[in-house]
Amino acid sequence: MSQDEPNQGSDKPWEGYYEWLKGRQPRPLFVDALARFGAGSGKAGQLHAIDLGCGDGTETLALLMAGWSVLAIDREPAATDQIRSRLPARFQPRLETMTVPFEDVRLPTTNFVYAGYSLPFCRPDYFDRLWANITACIGPDGRFAGQLFGIRDSWANDPEMTFHSAEQVTSLFTGGFEIEVLHEKEEDGKSFNGPKHWHVFDIIARKR
Repeated sequence: MSQDEPNQGSDKPWEGYYEWLKGRQPRPLFVDALARFGAGSGKAGQLHAIDLGCGDGTETLALLMAGWSVLAIDREPAATDQIRSRLPARFQPRLETMTVPFEDVRLPTTNFVYAGYSLPFCRPDYFDRLWANITACIGPDGRFAGQLFGIRDSWANDPEMTFHSAEQVTSLFTGGFEIEVLHEKEEDGKSFNGPKHWHVFDIIARKR
């Protein structure tokens, strides 16, 4: 398993990480979730999405190209700066960016929250509040899509990150969500900074 999330504790600058990701395609889980809204659903900016932990901005750009309005959020200024710098002028009116850590974020009402390999980097003592914010901001028939890390992930001893058991993942969606995709993956692979054991949950859930 080879994921494109940086190793926690990496001493490499985020700019190098974004360069490492340069040219990648939108992640398959994101593509699946977007398709569930139907072809052309985002035309004329009628639907709104939040790319939570937008990183290199690949999914933000894909949403804008599909006609969505997007709020791209990341704690690293380099993330939102480079998204703005590479974005065609015609997309700028439908993009809002926010540089803020998960611990301080306040999410507006939206149709779609995408969190690609980002939520595990929320500190455990703030995760419940962040999750309540996420579930509250998604409107009826809206969706959440993203990843959570499992308790057997090789980074699970990091006290600044959040990890979940399979039972805990399921329990997050008992309040008004229908789980459409839940895949648990576990295998050895690599990260930006070297070998890693990955324990990951891929999730798509629709708000009833």
